[in-house]
This record gives sequence, structure tokens and C-alpha cells, in this order.
Amino acid sequence: MELSLTTTLNHHSFTPTTTLYRRSPKSITFPKPTSFKPLPPIKSSLNRNPNRNPNPKNPSNPSLLSSLKTTVVTGVTVAAIFLTRKHALAAPPPPSPATVETTTTTTGEDDQLEEKALEDHLCTYPDDVKAIKSLMEVKIKNGKVHEAIGLLNQLIELEPSDSEWQLLKYHLHSYSGDHESAKLGFERIIENDPLKVEAYHGLVMAASAKESKEDLENVEKRIVEGMEVSKKAKKKDDVRDFKLLLAQIRVIKGEYDDALRIYEELCKEEPRDFRPYLCQGIIYTLLGKNDDAEKMFGKYRRLVPKGHPYTRYFDDNMVATKVFAQKVENERAYAKS
Repeated sequence: MELSLTTTLNHHSFTPTTTLYRRSPKSITFPKPTSFKPLPPIKSSLNRNPNRNPNPKNPSNPSLLSSLKTTVVTGVTVAAIFLTRKHALAAPPPPSPATVETTTTTTGEDDQLEEKALEDHLCTYPDDVKAIKSLMEVKIKNGKVHEAIGLLNQLIELEPSDSEWQLLKYHLHSYSGDHESAKLGFERIIENDPLKVEAYHGLVMAASAKESKEDLENVEKRIVEGMEVSKKAKKKDDVRDFKLLLAQIRVIKGEYDDALRIYEELCKEEPRDFRPYLCQGIIYTLLGKNDDAEKMFGKYRRLVPKGHPYTRYFDDNMVATKVFAQKVENERAYAKS
């Protein structure tokens, strides 16, 4: 599964739709497979079998378990981290699945033409920040991550006060498999801003990708420390964001009960935030607790702002979660037959 990533390209022209969001992110999307089929809206209705094991922790096929874990971690990460109140990094909504197959060729050609036009423009106007941003977006869409990093270096030189470019740069390093560079970069950001939740999230994802238990435990301790500092400083938003990140680590570790407890606590603290409900719905779906999942998805649907730009992405992510959960169930049933 390929991840998606966005950065805020315009920090100013935004009117918040709810009290939970302060900035309007403009999407920068990593390439997605073009064979993705149309999917229905979120539901937790897997084939119901009263005799099925509600906890698919030990499917007989390890590759399915790996895919399952990737799905839930990705889904929870998107909901819990990329949509925090003040974040400029978020998961963008992909194009409608129904139109992907019919427009892929045209879109690809358009992207190549746009890329060439922007490159020609920058030959004459090399310091045009808007054009560099646009070209970087096109490079990422076309899967040219290393070239996009080069453009980010230019943006960092031209706009050194904008820390979001550095965050995106290190996330791109992580995406391309250069986890060590990503880790060092996020550490530098934390040195300057010890409560930068996005940077801690980057460390978590780098540790998870490296499958480094030691690194993950180390960053977890630091997240707890950051949460305590935020509590003493009465920075409620930061405390909440750190809690969401802590829950993500529990999911990565497979400690779903602990993750659910944190999400329940977050729901009590701020019932209007749709993110914890969405995360719980994902986990309950994977655990085969369909009624609980349906309840959480229902709350998410009621709370998510109408026309929210990420709704379609979440729909696709949730359905993907259900598909993997169903595969595990089928695998278990086959093994018993």
C-alpha cells in the first residue's frame, strides 16, 4: 500500500469549518495504483458468522497479517496524526475510484506536460516560489521523489522560516526508504521545537518501517515526556495530539485494547472530534467486532464536516481495512476445513 502525503502550500486563505481545524491543506499525492476498483461507502458489515473468531490475531498466512497490520496502521495514522488541529501534513483524498481507470492516461500526459512547462518556466525564473511548489507537487505525483526533495531544498533556501518544507522533506526521505536521513532530520526539528508533534510522528514511522523495537520504545518515552511538559504548560491541543500519537504506537505494536482505551479517553475529553471514532472503527473492524465498528463509523459520519476534503480517502481506507479483515477470516476458515 502506498502512502499519501500533503503539505500546506497556502497558509493564509482559509476559513475553518470547525473548531478542530485551523489550516487548509493543499494536497500533494504520492502515486497510487491505477487498478483500484470502485468501492462502497464505509460499513462494517463483513460476512457475519456467529461462530467466527472475533480476534484475527493469528491468521495462518503471515503475509496477510503483515498486510492487515499495514492497513490498520496506515488508516489510524492518517486519521490521528495527519489531521491534528494545526498540522500542515495530511493524507489527501485520492481521485474518485470510478474515474481512475478512464482518466489515468490523460492525467499522466497532463502531468508530464505540466512538468515540462514548469521546468521551462523555472529556467527563466529560477526563484519563482509558486512555480517551484507546483513542480514539486507534480514530481511527487509522477513518483519522482528524489527530484522533489531537490526542489524542497530550493524552497528551504528561499523560505527558511517555513518549517513545513523541512517536515515534508524528511517525510519524503522516509517514503523513499532513507529512514536514517529522515530520522536525523526529524531530530533536528525537535531540537528547535521540542513539542513538534509532526516530527515525533516522523520518528515513529521511521522506527516502524525499520522494524526497530528499540527506536520505537525510545520515541514512545519521549512522546510521554512531551505530553507531560504540555500538560504542565496547559497546552491542551498538544496534549491531545501526543495522546493520538501514543495510540498510534499501540496500534503498531498490536496492542489494540490499549489503543482503544486511549481513543475512548479522547472521545470523553472532546466528543466533537471525529478522529478517535474513526480510529476505533478501523480497529473494531479488524477485530471482527462489526456492531461496535458500525457504531463508531456512525459517530464519525455525524461529526465529520460536510464536504470535508478527506472523506473519500477515509471511505477507501476503511473499505480496504474490511477487505483485509475478510481475507484473514477466509484464510482461517480454509485452514480449519
